[in-house]
Amino acid sequence: MRLSSHPFFFFNQRSLFCSSSAICFVSLGMSPFDLLFKKKRHAILGRRQGEQGRLEDGARLSKEIISSCDGRGCYPIRMFSAKEIKQAIGERFSGNLFEGTHEDRQIIIKVYKYENRREMAFNEIATVTQIKHANVLNFLGCCFEMEQPILIYEKVPFILSNRLFEANPSSSSQISWEHRLRIAIEIAYAITYLHIGTSRPIVHRNIKSSNILLDEHYKPKLFDFSLSVTIPLGETHVETDLEGTRGYIDPACFRTSFVSEKTDVYSYGVVLLELLSGKRPYDGLCMNTTDTVLTEFLDKEPTEKEERLELILHNGLSMDVRQVEQAIACIEVAVGCTSENPAERPAMKEVTQQLMQIRGELPLSSSLLPVPHLGKYKIE
Repeated sequence: MRLSSHPFFFFNQRSLFCSSSAICFVSLGMSPFDLLFKKKRHAILGRRQGEQGRLEDGARLSKEIISSCDGRGCYPIRMFSAKEIKQAIGERFSGNLFEGTHEDRQIIIKVYKYENRREMAFNEIATVTQIKHANVLNFLGCCFEMEQPILIYEKVPFILSNRLFEANPSSSSQISWEHRLRIAIEIAYAITYLHIGTSRPIVHRNIKSSNILLDEHYKPKLFDFSLSVTIPLGETHVETDLEGTRGYIDPACFRTSFVSEKTDVYSYGVVLLELLSGKRPYDGLCMNTTDTVLTEFLDKEPTEKEERLELILHNGLSMDVRQVEQAIACIEVAVGCTSENPAERPAMKEVTQQLMQIRGELPLSSSLLPVPHLGKYKIE
C-alpha cells in the first residue's frame, strides 16, 4: 500500500502529530543550496536526501510511534529543515552533540552519523514523544532532510559526569552534597516515571552520569533514549542484544540477555555511588565490564562500615555529621540497587521513597531504610 493512499496519513507544512487516530508528516521542499555545507563544521551533518527518503523516514517513524504509543496520543513533533539546522549549529557540546541557536533559543543538536545508528534514532524519537517530565530533557523536534536523522533538544549547560570528575575539587564549581542528593532524588523520580507512569514500562537501558544533564540550578535532566525498550503489557522483561556502557551494565544482562526495570535500577545504583564518592565506575586500565572500581567496593560485606565511611570522607566535599549520615544511608540504597540478583533489587519507586526519607522529606517508616547514626565516628 502506498503511503499516500493510507487514510491515517496527511501532510502539514511544519509539524508532525501522532495520536490513536492520526499521524501528520511534513513534506518540506528541496532548498537550493549545496549538498555539502561549505563550512567544515556542517560536514558532520552529511549529505541531503531527496523527498522520497524523507517520506520513507516518516513512514518508519510512524511505525515506531504507533507501536510505542500503544494507541495513545503522543505530543507534536516539529520537523526542522536542513537550512534551519545549518543556520543553528554551532560548536561541539559533547560527542555527537552540538550547541546551537534557533529563534533566539539555545538548543542541542544530536547528529546520528552512522547508518547502523539509524534505528536507534527512530527508537529515541518514538520514545521521547511519550514522555513529559521535568527531569527528562525536553525534545523539540527532528530533521529528516539529511541522510542521517538529526534530533533537537532544549539546551542545558552542564553534563553531570563533567561536573563530577573534571571540575577542580577546590573550586566553587564542585557540586555540593545538597545538590548531589537532590540530583539523586530527581533522577530516581524520572526513572520511576518511565517504569510506572507511562502506558507500558520504558526501560532506559543506558543510565549513566554522562546521560544526565544539569541546568544552571543543577536541576538534572535524563537524556539519550536511543537504547530504550518498552516492556509489553503482562510481561516483566524482554530479551534483546546486550547494549550499554561499561561499568553501568547490569551483570545479569550478560548472563541472560533479559532487560527489565531492574536493569535501570542497577545502572542507577552505580550513578548514585558516583554521586556519593566522586569516583568513576571504572578506570582506564579496567577492561572487564564487571570488574570495576565501584563494583569492587560494592562487593564488600555490609558490616565494613568503616571502609564505606572512608569513601564518603574522601569524596572531596565539606560535609557535616548529618550529611555524612545521609551519605552512608545512601550507600545502603546503592548496595541494594546493585545486587547481583535482580529480584533482590528494590523497585525505583521504593528507591525514591528511601532517598526522600534520607533527605527528611518523608517520615521514618519501618518499611523504609533507617538512617544510621554515626555517633561513634569522629567527623571533622
